[in-house]
Amino acid sequence: MDVFITGASGYIGSAVARALVARGHRVRGLARSDASEAKVRACGAEPVRGSLHALDVLAREAAAGDGVVHTAATTGEDRAATDAAAVTAMLSAMSGGVFVTTTGAPRARSSRVPVPEDDTASPGGPLDWLAAAESRVLDAANVRGLVVRPPMVYGDGAGPVATLVKGARAAGVARYIDDGANRWSTVHVQDLAVAYAMLLESEATGVFHAAEASPEPMAALFSAIGDAAGVPVRSWSLAEARAAHGPMAGFLAIDAALDATRLRGLGWSPRVGDAIGGICGAVRNPAQGYTDLGRPDDPTRVAL
Repeated sequence: MDVFITGASGYIGSAVARALVARGHRVRGLARSDASEAKVRACGAEPVRGSLHALDVLAREAAAGDGVVHTAATTGEDRAATDAAAVTAMLSAMSGGVFVTTTGAPRARSSRVPVPEDDTASPGGPLDWLAAAESRVLDAANVRGLVVRPPMVYGDGAGPVATLVKGARAAGVARYIDDGANRWSTVHVQDLAVAYAMLLESEATGVFHAAEASPEPMAALFSAIGDAAGVPVRSWSLAEARAAHGPMAGFLAIDAALDATRLRGLGWSPRVGDAIGGICGAVRNPAQGYTDLGRPDDPTRVAL
């Protein structure tokens, strides 16, 4: 296949690009800068200069191949509008093929027991736009529409877990919210990338969860984060977390357990994550790249 990836220099998009190239596909990846172009080339893909605001570029590249994997997102207040315009431009230019978009675990109903793809609820707050983003793709008449909902993605020393480890080291403490009994599904980024590839290569349509079998309690995850950062682990209230980090802190307090039975029915299984002991094993394992994050000599260190 000839596949165009938005976000191809990012955490998930670059993993998808590498997986597709390894499986013999041609990949073109959107890149906003020289540095992004270099990252796309390092994945074995062909960089396409542009951004989510370059609608003509998006339309041209979407129409030029067999499919699109959309993993890019902006971070400003215009995130929903930018995504809607970008996806609409790409879908309108396509006549056939497959379009895979990326949303997330908060689109599913909050539950401590894994829920299937049709058990949904409005995410509310800053992620409320995800419902329309999914419908935009699933209702498109001219493509085979797919939605991937990743849970908490980890692996390769990056992703949201890296931010949590750096934050814990900077604060001198790793904090989970309330009793930390709420549970999140997780997936290694390399296993997630294989899921995208398998969906592209299949005849499937609809929504798919990509998650390991056992959701992780937040107290257990933050215990691993504390070990990686070399700091104690404490609890704090949701009010304290929100005061420090804003509304998004609330997402670490919810339950987000996903059932991936549909994806497993296509032959997918989380082999990389299982082999290293899941998210807690990865965070504690120096070979996975988390234990040095945030140290004074860490080249990725950021001020939090």
